[in-house]
Amino acid sequence: MKAQGEMLKQKLETPLKEEIRRQEVRGAYALISDMDTRKAGSVTRSPKRQPVSSFSVTDTPPQLDRVRDPKHLDDNCDGKGAQRESSIYSTRAPLQGIILGLLVPTLSSEEDDETVLEYLLNCFQQQAPRYQLKLLRKVFDPWKLDSGKKCCLSLFHPVIRPLCDWLIHWNMAEAAPVVPSDELLEWPKKDKRRFLHVVYRVGDLDRTIKFYTECFGMKLLRKRDIPEEKYTNAFLGFGPEETNFVVELTYNYGVDKYDIGTGFGHFAIATQDVYKMVEDIRAKGGIITREPGPVKGGKSVIAFAKDPDGYIFELIQRGPTPEPLCQVMLRVGDLERSIKFYEKALGMKMVKKTDRPEYKYSIAMMGYAEEHETTVLELTYNYGVTEYTKGNAYAQVAISTDDVYKSAEVVNLVTKELGGKITRQPGPIPGLNTKITSFLDPDGWKTVLVDNEDFLKELHKEE
Repeated sequence: MKAQGEMLKQKLETPLKEEIRRQEVRGAYALISDMDTRKAGSVTRSPKRQPVSSFSVTDTPPQLDRVRDPKHLDDNCDGKGAQRESSIYSTRAPLQGIILGLLVPTLSSEEDDETVLEYLLNCFQQQAPRYQLKLLRKVFDPWKLDSGKKCCLSLFHPVIRPLCDWLIHWNMAEAAPVVPSDELLEWPKKDKRRFLHVVYRVGDLDRTIKFYTECFGMKLLRKRDIPEEKYTNAFLGFGPEETNFVVELTYNYGVDKYDIGTGFGHFAIATQDVYKMVEDIRAKGGIITREPGPVKGGKSVIAFAKDPDGYIFELIQRGPTPEPLCQVMLRVGDLERSIKFYEKALGMKMVKKTDRPEYKYSIAMMGYAEEHETTVLELTYNYGVTEYTKGNAYAQVAISTDDVYKSAEVVNLVTKELGGKITRQPGPIPGLNTKITSFLDPDGWKTVLVDNEDFLKELHKEE
């Protein structure tokens, strides 16, 4: 059996190395659908190969139902469901599709069914992590295949999919190395990361662009209209996207109002003269919700303004800075948990922490450099408040990475400890080919990690 197993591994190793990187998510997911339609009626079995239990070649195991069930879809950031994508991270159907395709000749010719199954099961049981074993049991139980009885294999045998899933990620050491947890958690600290943009929805794009350019002094960097998806994006900031943090405004055709919710706090802009900025905003019809002046118990001079859609901007008096768009404030239900999450999952450092018991709140500034140098995420905890409404206005922040695949592994590991979940498997965006992955933190705030090189290519392509 060992020799047969090594033969099987050698057959799969080289094509897997090429296919895992080349096919990636979109192509592999198409492969699984294509195989289902092309192969379902053509699978042949020899007279000796009769299954113990009865099932159709098109049967889908229970845990794979959600891959094909259109109800299990996630809304993308446009707020209307115009862009939707499959929630397939937990079952990794695309990579299963790749290996299924590679197993076709193997299962139909040389290797004996029992040898292949025994080899896969042996590897699986010895080395697979506990959550994969649970998945295996879920698949085996419905077809009563855990009794030790002989059973045949075919391309569409329900047991093959989770076994193939494991084979790719846990047995192909050279194609997909298994990295120890401690080593993997060091990756975000070594990665090249920065805040790219923050995404949120507005009801009148031209009105918001006018307000941001005239009142805040931002520049319109680029604009793109996607009529087939019925939305338009505009990118504004104080410097080029290659180096600066910017806002990405999303306008969905026909939607003029959104609910900001109670969880989103504000954005912040650093300026050398808060008083003058407030005068300019007021002169152009803007709403000032806090007059300029020192913060309570401190020396920093601040003010607050409201944009036409109700988003709050804190205006902070500060000396010259390379990043005027300097904060995104979000409220969280457990500050210590959130600090650990952003440190471990995203490699951020806590640059400042302030506790104000007299006002019953605490804040932590998280980022990749000091406050005056770059953008930070301001996490706010109000004593005794553990949940907030998210609304449908604010969407996400985007952060750069040199490897979305490895970064997603880290996030997946951290979510098991602290909460949160992957919402988009790492891979290219259809049409753009920019590789991304997205996830929710323990409080449900969304972050998107974007491949550095792909992001720059996308910018230059649009130019």
